[in-house]
Amino acid sequence: MGYVVTSSFFEYVKKDLQGLPERGKPVNVNPLLRARVKKVSPEELHANPDDEFSMDTIGPNDSIISNYCQIARREYSLSEAVYDEPIIVNKLERDGYLILNGHHRWAGAIMAHVPKVRIAIVNPGRR
Repeated sequence: MGYVVTSSFFEYVKKDLQGLPERGKPVNVNPLLRARVKKVSPEELHANPDDEFSMDTIGPNDSIISNYCQIARREYSLSEAVYDEPIIVNKLERDGYLILNGHHRWAGAIMAHVPKVRIAIVNPGRR
């Protein structure tokens, strides 16, 4: 019998994953885009279906999300974007970014209703 995820954020994740096919696949990006940290709305980020954060048997951890939510609220009062360490993403063809690392920070930002998070795009370069 598997672990049952109790996180209140998991329903948001499941809904986000349903729209993933319409957003397209990761694309190759210009090296200049990969060389800098961007500030974007957390709503532009999307859960990665291959990450344990998105899996029914593991899922998000409420206490980690709560900690990142508190950090986001505190940092937002000091800066326009939260978290010094950027969330690592791949740019998608049509809509937003696929999270590779930083799901709990993303969830904390969503729960804290902050307008911007830092991201680093790591898609391969154009050939």
